[in-house]
Amino acid sequence: MRLAGGNRQTGRQRNWLSTVGMSGTASLGLLIAGCSSDPGGSGDTAAATPLERGKAYYTTCAGCHGNNGEGIAAMHAPRLAGMDSEYLERQLLHYRADIRGGAADFYGVMMNGRAKALGEDDQAVSDVVAYIATLPEPKCSVSASPFEAGRKHYATCVACHGESAEGNKELNAPSLIGLEKDYLVRQLTNYRNDVRGAHPDDTLGAQMKVSALVLEDDQAVEEVSEFVASLHEPLPSSAN
Repeated sequence: MRLAGGNRQTGRQRNWLSTVGMSGTASLGLLIAGCSSDPGGSGDTAAATPLERGKAYYTTCAGCHGNNGEGIAAMHAPRLAGMDSEYLERQLLHYRADIRGGAADFYGVMMNGRAKALGEDDQAVSDVVAYIATLPEPKCSVSASPFEAGRKHYATCVACHGESAEGNKELNAPSLIGLEKDYLVRQLTNYRNDVRGAHPDDTLGAQMKVSALVLEDDQAVEEVSEFVASLHEPLPSSAN
């Protein structure tokens, strides 16, 4: 099963994989040449504050996720601003440990390299997440979605992610606000296809995999993703 916007590789993607010498197990060290776990390049990260270090680390993230963590759909990079810090830290650690991503997840494998570029010290992960937490959360208004089929599918998601997709920290369920439809489709498809949530160390992902399999087919995945993406409309910039 492969959806548009899922994991099917295009000619450009195959060429890219060939360029970085990627085989069955992917390594993206070449992607992050020049990305050091020493943000100042001085060899003394202790001299900077956590937020200063985090801001320096984030410069390697901004090209895909945006200067303000708003996400860039054309780069297939989701919004980070406003996301729960524990969730972000957990995902970075999962990418670094190859619990998430891998060769079957074209966009996820890029994040394997990025996360590993932070080095083996968990402090670097904490620093960049702390900086992301300072970025302005996008202001949205809850809108009445016209996608009734998706609304029916979303009824099974409400218990964890909330009526308005605001998330639930106590249940480790992230906010879905501001995420693009294509990103949601891709992640649900990854869960359904054992690309995400299948690793034995990803217990929360395994729970989400079960939930994703409740959706009966590709059309249901498309419909619920369209519904969630339509729930929040960005406010005009003058209102920010």
